[in-house]
Amino acid sequence: MGVTFGRRVVFGTATPHRLARLRALLVVACLVTAVVSAVAGWSRADAVGTGGTRVAAAATDGGQLYRSLHEAETMAISGFTSDGPPPPGVVARYDDHVARATQRLAHAASLLPPGGREAALIERMADLLPRYTAQVREAQTLRAQGAPGARDTLTRASDLMRTTVLPAADALRRAQDAALAENYRRAGESPAFVLLVGLVALLGTGYAGFRELRRTNRILNPGLVVAFGLLAAALAWWAVATVAASDRLDASRGHNAVAAALDEARITALQARAAESSGNSREFTYRMEAITGSGGLLDVAAGQAAGDTATAGIDGVRDAATGWWQAAPTGPDASRSAFDRLGAALADVIGAERTALAADVRGADDVLAGTAAGPSVLAVLAAAAAAFGIGRRIEEYR
Repeated sequence: MGVTFGRRVVFGTATPHRLARLRALLVVACLVTAVVSAVAGWSRADAVGTGGTRVAAAATDGGQLYRSLHEAETMAISGFTSDGPPPPGVVARYDDHVARATQRLAHAASLLPPGGREAALIERMADLLPRYTAQVREAQTLRAQGAPGARDTLTRASDLMRTTVLPAADALRRAQDAALAENYRRAGESPAFVLLVGLVALLGTGYAGFRELRRTNRILNPGLVVAFGLLAAALAWWAVATVAASDRLDASRGHNAVAAALDEARITALQARAAESSGNSREFTYRMEAITGSGGLLDVAAGQAAGDTATAGIDGVRDAATGWWQAAPTGPDASRSAFDRLGAALADVIGAERTALAADVRGADDVLAGTAAGPSVLAVLAAAAAAFGIGRRIEEYR
């Protein structure tokens, strides 16, 4: 008997059978909308929420790891190659940068899944960094003892850092920056599929409601009216959330672009500092022009800056870079002070842009967090309302 009833529902031409098929179609359409909405909402919320925070932390680790390694190498070259004992401040800064790099390696390793390319890069650096520091210590010991070979040992350490460790750190930094950009792109993309599925369910519900109105010559079916309103609210939620999140993410991408350009400027300044310490004036000039020249890194940052505060900060960095360039020929003390001022100016602007970036990402996260559940709940309620409304019509025939 159950089979016979089922065949009547599927193939029957009587009004109750037609209404049962309509109810099933509308319920399925609403539930599919709920599932698609939940998946899309979770994906976007994760891109800037828990998952995005993890990727952002890994990107920060990658950038700071690269800078710490570069600064340690710069301190080693500037402090351990000249005659006489290295300045205590240089030794302390070298030790501090090595310690920071070690901490960043450990933290980045805890954030990245094992077995991937980035994890392999971290493992390689973790293996090579102790070898580098051992060679630097050996060079210091030989130099303190007045034994030959100190410069050659330091040269081998520098070659290891420049040809192996730093390229691995740079590859990690760029990979995490790309992953972060992909997360923000995914979070800000248009939810076209969600809107399409939801629109189909909305139109189907509206069509069913008006068809029943014409067939019965009475007021609209209350259940279908409620279902239509709930689906419309779910689609409106997505539309508003997408626009609001896109605005926040566009602003965050601008702050990230400024910070990235200034990060590159800071790294290029470290390379210029190493060239200055080794007496390579051509390399020093090349690096400084890459920072301050026309179309250079500061121009790139200024082109992405939003607001007078960011623009003024970049102008301050440019003044500090110019001041260092002018102080370089006057002596090591003046040059070191000018370089430190440049580093402080870069750190201030980068910190401000990172803070603004984090605020925009939090804003996007707040907007997108609701899309993982809110529209889905509305679509499920719409399915229940449609089932109830048409069910009442079916009962009229029993």
